[in-house]
Amino acid sequence: MEQWRGKVAIVTGASAGIGAAIVVKLAESGVHVVALARRENLLKELAESLTDKDYGTIYAKVCDVTNEQAVKDVFSWVDSTLGGPSILVNNAGIAKLSSLLNGKLEDWQETLNLNVLALSVCSREAYKSMTKNKINGHIVQINSVAGHGLTSYFGIKMYNASKNAVRILCDGLRHELQLVGSKIKVSSVSPGPVATDMLEDVHKIITDRPMVDYQYLYVEDVANAVITSLATPPNVLIAEMTIIPTGSLIHTHLQPSAQVVKNSMNL
Repeated sequence: MEQWRGKVAIVTGASAGIGAAIVVKLAESGVHVVALARRENLLKELAESLTDKDYGTIYAKVCDVTNEQAVKDVFSWVDSTLGGPSILVNNAGIAKLSSLLNGKLEDWQETLNLNVLALSVCSREAYKSMTKNKINGHIVQINSVAGHGLTSYFGIKMYNASKNAVRILCDGLRHELQLVGSKIKVSSVSPGPVATDMLEDVHKIITDRPMVDYQYLYVEDVANAVITSLATPPNVLIAEMTIIPTGSLIHTHLQPSAQVVKNSMNL
């Protein structure tokens, strides 16, 4: 990570969970981090918790990344104040339980707006900024094992679709960067289940088994995967990293019970 010490990273969805863990790991590596999220109080708490003089500086910025102008404003500020980002980690995401049989349009839109379109807007602005500032940067997309197949749980297929889109967009972004001769890297990190508040909320509905019965990753595991991707030399790219808990499978093969289906249909 020495090549990134003193450089600037932008992390979306940074106020808690995986995003906050990524901010911490980057700061511990001497990277200055612009932490984006909607919850200002949590961002400030995170920034104030990292005070070691050897750490990078944390810049807490309230930003709804589904608002294109808000994203442009943040990147403009980073350009003018910090000289542009060298790293973008697109971590912001949402898992809305909404069946294809009776789901709400607004739930589907929220899922696609954040998981697909906001990610694409942030990636576009990162490319523009890195190119303008002559930075051979690195874009890391936090995907999911749900983006590599169909999840057997009921009511989560739109989430599958959004994460499958991220997988295609990663390779598509690499292709377009190749076509224009850019040296910007694009990596994808696809974790299995991670012990976060979002997973716990979803778990209560999609299964009738307690969460303690399952193996899961910790947020620090995903943050370490991001650091591993970033630490590669210029001639090496980890295009896709899939991480799962030891003893589990990439894809679950559980048949949801009738009660779980009924609960999901009543959302």
